[in-house]
Amino acid sequence: MAHVELIALLEARLGEHYVAPPQAVAVDLIVSDCADASRRFTLAPMIVSTPIPPDGANYAAARITLSRAVLSAMLDDPTGFDPRSAAAMALGGVRIEGTERLAAYWLQLLKRPSAAARMALGRARRRAPEVLATVPAVQAGGSNNDHLHEQLRAALADTLDASVPLVLRGLLDWPEVAWTLDDWRTLEGTTVLRADPSSGLPQTVANFIDGFAAHRVADAGAATYTEGCLLPPAWEARFALPMLPTHMFGAGQLWFGRAGGAVLVTRLHCDLANSFLAQIHGRKRVRLYAPAQESAVYALDAFNTYRPCRVDVAAPDLRRFPRFADAKGVDVVLEPGDLLVIPTGWFHCVWALDHVLSISRFADDETAAAMLPVRTLSPSNASNALNTTRTG
Repeated sequence: MAHVELIALLEARLGEHYVAPPQAVAVDLIVSDCADASRRFTLAPMIVSTPIPPDGANYAAARITLSRAVLSAMLDDPTGFDPRSAAAMALGGVRIEGTERLAAYWLQLLKRPSAAARMALGRARRRAPEVLATVPAVQAGGSNNDHLHEQLRAALADTLDASVPLVLRGLLDWPEVAWTLDDWRTLEGTTVLRADPSSGLPQTVANFIDGFAAHRVADAGAATYTEGCLLPPAWEARFALPMLPTHMFGAGQLWFGRAGGAVLVTRLHCDLANSFLAQIHGRKRVRLYAPAQESAVYALDAFNTYRPCRVDVAAPDLRRFPRFADAKGVDVVLEPGDLLVIPTGWFHCVWALDHVLSISRFADDETAAAMLPVRTLSPSNASNALNTTRTG
């Protein structure tokens, strides 16, 4: 494809679901091996594409650098591409400089849901309650009883079938749940977690822990959050979820970061598969909104594996997002050793109450249904049955 055609397709894709930000900003796209395809995109009432000015003139708020192969892959596969994926990394990956959130929005506009993804969201809206008062919780730790494990697997099947979140308290008996940050630095400090999105240099566990010690999140060079990087290959078997078949899940994602205070570390979004969030270190507060509230949370129409929302739950602008005033969420705090199950389509955001390490894995509806036995109990009744089993 000639670079003129590439630019035309890019402009059309970006504009299809574009929503203008509150003020005009610019994003520079640098195609490292095709200078003619590099462009500046001004995000105003409409997206305007122009040649990038000479160095030093009118700096953009964000810069995205990638190869032509990565850009072509994005345009060829809007339902599947992910800049963080191993496939994208093999083609050189994506580097982001400047305002990461703005660059992420630009990249998000290139995504499109598959027919299967739309069907999964439709099932979630039909099955899930419109509002949830509390997240059901089950005390799951402290025993290797086979009968209890069968009860837990059945409770998981029930909660996914009914599209209701569930917390399994104390399920994870990994030794690392008891580690301190000093333990992580001593025992895993040299483990590489990801390539730095800005420089491309490797970032290790020690880099992140050193970043936690920085006085401010914005300190130069301070790594603060991994944003769902791929789990190091050597950790895959080590952090396999108990009781569940490993082939039920895709590759794990790792979330390692410093305490965020009142600021979200993960903005509001829903996943197009069932999410299993394993809390290893520190505490997280997760807020969930039911799938039927997609309008109230201003979910974007440009998405593939996950669907982000425009509103900032931690500091909502109700003039821009008035429907959010009617959104009804439910909070749950995760402790080390807990597993939170978030069914497909449930919107959620995260605060890091402490420095945190979590691992998430995903299973689509069909795979989960094939792997887990469905009972006739509701999730609340399943929780009651399990609590009776634990205390009997």
